[in-house]
Amino acid sequence: MAVPRTTLWEIQPHTRAKHRILKSYLDAWLPIMARYNGRILFIDGFAGPGRYSGGEEGSPLIALRALLDHPHFVRRERGTEVVFFFIENDKRRAAALREEIAALKSERPLPAWVLYEVIEGKFAPNLNRMLDSLKVQHVSIAPTFAFVDPFGFGDVPMEAIARLVRNDHCECLINFSFDSINRFLTHPDPKIQEQFDRLFGTSGWRGILELKDPEARREKILELYAQMLKKVAKLKYVRRFEMMNEGNRMEYVLFFGTNSEQGLSKMKQAMWRADPEAGQIFSDRSDPRQMVLLQTGAEAGLTEVLRKRFKGSGFVPIEAAELFVLVETPYSEKIHLKRKTLARMEKASPTQLDVRRPNGARDRAGEYPSGTMMKFI
Repeated sequence: MAVPRTTLWEIQPHTRAKHRILKSYLDAWLPIMARYNGRILFIDGFAGPGRYSGGEEGSPLIALRALLDHPHFVRRERGTEVVFFFIENDKRRAAALREEIAALKSERPLPAWVLYEVIEGKFAPNLNRMLDSLKVQHVSIAPTFAFVDPFGFGDVPMEAIARLVRNDHCECLINFSFDSINRFLTHPDPKIQEQFDRLFGTSGWRGILELKDPEARREKILELYAQMLKKVAKLKYVRRFEMMNEGNRMEYVLFFGTNSEQGLSKMKQAMWRADPEAGQIFSDRSDPRQMVLLQTGAEAGLTEVLRKRFKGSGFVPIEAAELFVLVETPYSEKIHLKRKTLARMEKASPTQLDVRRPNGARDRAGEYPSGTMMKFI
């Protein structure tokens, strides 16, 4: 969508899907990080006014409520300090956000261990300022989840993202504004070309301009950005989720980056909940009431993937299958593997799976505790 000129604007269906992914992931990330760390951060790099014109809550309020409503924190009396940084460059929207948070606080007073700051200014300079300050103090940033959700592409340099996520336990969810990037990629203005150099962290995007096929060009653009998140930002795992507009044309792509297998697992689950059919795309053209009713076919696809990988390998541990599905396939090892795929393979006639469960475990299809060995037939 075009950059709104008003303080508030109408929410789009794909934005609702984006917020579902964000909320689902924060529901998992916040208690996990709080369990093992004395301080955790949430950075909203393009926070907005906190609410849409129809009254729907924006990402800052969604993030605060994810904390305040979570059972882990409702029962909590002391321990982890949770800090929210909301960065917003538009003065009117920053003021509106402060009012929205004040209204939330009057409804739900924030505990003393919950801190927040609305920072008026651009994302990258403020992020670099935070990191510079910590560097001077010779301390590392606390575990951080950064939600980077801009209009356009001008203030999301790869190096700023990299400076953050190179730190331990720091992750990002980035709105890659494909539609505007694709439209401006051939622009002759050297300043815009320099913005693309900073966005991708390389001048390699120039080679994509020669591609005439729209599908091939789109895939190369997305592949390059994912590649640079791994190469420059040193992210081990990168997962993407495509957002389509009412014309079923790609509006933007969410890129999630982490070095944690647990983080990857939780984000995959969040994305599959937003798209039960493929776990990687949402279209404004879709009827969200029908999405949960669709038969995904994911289990049939995963069956073939597993057989191709493990057939002929003898007995393999359940842990090997879980790691393979998590890291090397688009499927979720938590949603698709055991009851929806392995159980069907085990019950098939003739069977497709020979299972040896550890002593004392129930010999029941769908249950594959640690120590289970499986042979794919």
